[in-house]
Amino acid sequence: MPNEPDPILVVDLGGTRLRTAVLDPYGGLLHRTSMSTPRDRPEALAAAILDTLDSSRFHIAGAVIGIAGPISYAEGHPIRLPNLPQWDGFVSAEGLARVVGLPVTLANDADLAALGEHRFGAGRGTSDMVYVTVSTGVGAGVILNGRLLHGQRSGAEIGLTIIDLESGALVEELGSGTALEQMTGLSGAQVTLRAAQGDPTAIAAFGRIGRVVGTALYNLARLYAPQRIVVGGGVAQAGVHLLNPVREFLRDHGEHVEVVASALGDDSGLRGGVAFWNDLQEAPPGRAPFLGLPG
Repeated sequence: MPNEPDPILVVDLGGTRLRTAVLDPYGGLLHRTSMSTPRDRPEALAAAILDTLDSSRFHIAGAVIGIAGPISYAEGHPIRLPNLPQWDGFVSAEGLARVVGLPVTLANDADLAALGEHRFGAGRGTSDMVYVTVSTGVGAGVILNGRLLHGQRSGAEIGLTIIDLESGALVEELGSGTALEQMTGLSGAQVTLRAAQGDPTAIAAFGRIGRVVGTALYNLARLYAPQRIVVGGGVAQAGVHLLNPVREFLRDHGEHVEVVASALGDDSGLRGGVAFWNDLQEAPPGRAPFLGLPG
């Protein structure tokens, strides 16, 4: 009987939380940690990985680091870190691999979430799927023919596309959790609670956000013709208050793609890290994302 493959370490590096998880090659969770992200201490990333290796006591095959922001898959580093500007220039697959003693690869967090939902969550059974996260910003990952779509760098930066020609405003400036808070003066959680209680002002705010997100999804649907669009992120916790305006916008404009909520929630990116690692092992030479090696 062949030996079981070793587990994978997956890190979700967010502007607020730094989460680590050890998962088996089939997406099963074996160990997890979470801490506040030290915004002025980029060395905390390697320290968190080393602490996880020590506390979990598993023999780890390698590490996948999910990061909010565009990634150079060819060179193994973030192009920029919009949520952690003080970390710019201090994060790379090669540098982390040397410090932690593991093979390390980096990925865009929405790309990982797309893979997680496709292989283990709400996108199962599709060959073509789009995942959109509506949170502090707006991001997306695209699955075509069962594989993550990307080139030399991460793609589908839908949140950074222009949606208003008059002002030049971007999708995430008008259709994100940040926009929701600016619109209402309340936190996203407070607006969600008020909408659930039937507050018409909160429901109307989600309607406005939903129309912006619906426009972005319309464009993605026309570009990639997915069988299903999965919506995740903190704002998506509002459920139908966000999704119904999105669906209505798409229907009114003649686009009938299925739109569903994330099945994995905050764990979509962690589970996607496993799929990313597995795909990395099978990628043709010259087309695989950069893998930093220890030593």
